[in-house]
Amino acid sequence: MISQFILPTNVQLRAHSIYSEPGILYIDTSACQTCSICPVCNKRSSKIHSRYSRTLLDLPISGHLSKIKLKARKYFCDNTECPRKVFTERFDYEIKPYYRRMIRSNDLLMRMALELGGNTGSAISRYVGIPLSPSTILRVIKRLDIQPKILTSGVIGVDDWAFKKGKTYGTVIVDLEKRQVIDLLPDRESGTLAEWLKKHPEIKTVSRDRYGPYALGVKIGAPNASQVADRFHLLMNLGDATKRVFQSKGKELREIFTLYNDPKKEPSQAVNIESVVQSAAEVTEPSFTTANISIAKQHKFEKVKDLYNNGISIRQIARTLKLTRITVRKYTTMEHLAKRQSRTTTNFDAFIDFLMQEDNRDKTYRELQKTIMEMGFNGRYTQFCCNMNEIYKMQPSLRPKFTGPVLVKTWSPTRLSLMLYMETNELKRDDDKDFLKLLFKKCPQIEKMEKLVKGFKKLFIDKKDGMLKKWIEEVLESDCGLNNFAKNLLKDYDAVNNAVITNISNGQVEGQVNRIKNIKRKMYGKAGFQLLRKMVLAKSA
Repeated sequence: MISQFILPTNVQLRAHSIYSEPGILYIDTSACQTCSICPVCNKRSSKIHSRYSRTLLDLPISGHLSKIKLKARKYFCDNTECPRKVFTERFDYEIKPYYRRMIRSNDLLMRMALELGGNTGSAISRYVGIPLSPSTILRVIKRLDIQPKILTSGVIGVDDWAFKKGKTYGTVIVDLEKRQVIDLLPDRESGTLAEWLKKHPEIKTVSRDRYGPYALGVKIGAPNASQVADRFHLLMNLGDATKRVFQSKGKELREIFTLYNDPKKEPSQAVNIESVVQSAAEVTEPSFTTANISIAKQHKFEKVKDLYNNGISIRQIARTLKLTRITVRKYTTMEHLAKRQSRTTTNFDAFIDFLMQEDNRDKTYRELQKTIMEMGFNGRYTQFCCNMNEIYKMQPSLRPKFTGPVLVKTWSPTRLSLMLYMETNELKRDDDKDFLKLLFKKCPQIEKMEKLVKGFKKLFIDKKDGMLKKWIEEVLESDCGLNNFAKNLLKDYDAVNNAVITNISNGQVEGQVNRIKNIKRKMYGKAGFQLLRKMVLAKSA
């Protein structure tokens, strides 16, 4: 009776007995269908030739293996013209020739493989009750029959994805209406994309990045399709162009940085030294040390001393602070934490008293380091600077009037390029706003570029036809440094203009590229193109 609930209902099997071994449940069965179909001539036959045994892996039961011991039959073929005289019994459902698993068991493995990949799928299969190797799970995926996707929208997105970043790339094609991957191509050459597009004449619109071979491939493979450049990549290209402008103005920027950091600036922008010194004077003078002790370790040390002085046992302290009793006992006998020894330890502490003398207060770090080097200092200049900074951090009132080069506030070309995109209320730091005002005042060319950058960004919001042409003309007439960017837009004008006036975006394609990366990680080491393609397309159904 129990076997009726275990065996599949759509197969004519009769259960005879059930027995078990540790971790495995066996069900003895036999086929009870009256005839079978010849696989060559498709004629039915009921003449039994002989019987043979098959063992099929079924769905697990309570986390244990379930195996069906099937007594199957062989039949004579009654068709005299058929070359096959004897054939094995065929079933309509669940059991396939030569298979060692039931189809429903194979389907379970396929779902696990698609979600988890080879190694993780193999690990989980042991807990489920169907222990398999990673290679076997990948073979399940390789046997999948992937049917080609049917396009309904006629709007696709194209982008590249990396087999190995910086070296080899493939192409992903996404249906932007259905939001699913249609196909993967093994490279990103124009010819490969063109051949694929020729097989899909229903495509009317292609969204792509500004990679040249993609533009050529679409032009050859789908000459009547409209191309749309990706807005994100357009803004990235503009950002790269503005960054190159800043990089070309290194001399001017250095002069503006120097002017901005000039200590003779207005009092409102200068650092209030008197308040710093006054607040430092209120701090109890610490003992000078350059020990490289972490804050967490120092805190635990002080806590051990405090608890021990309050009569708490060493065992209880160790449990509370999650330390070993040996460490707690060592801390209770120490006056203070010793300096951590390392290969970079120097004898700087021996020169602290000399360096703090009044005569050395006005000397630079370089001069002081040179002096103590002659006295036997065994460290480098960077180690010397770090140790001096530690001392002056502990006691700011002792900081000399000049300790080397003054810290200069600067902005990288990348940061400056990003600041041009942002509105004034989006700049959260006051020094960003102040520096931009000074930059625009001293370099009007940059102020023109800022207006053009924000104007380009506004094109995608207004979505008015003809505005892109006016923007390009304005750039070419100005001397802002974006001329090459504007000329490149003219070369791909139709695609860029479509990006301005339509809502079509390549964002969905970027998300699919990210999903491909995750699937690759699941199958790292065996993710050949065909296997990866099946994984991606099977999960996009």
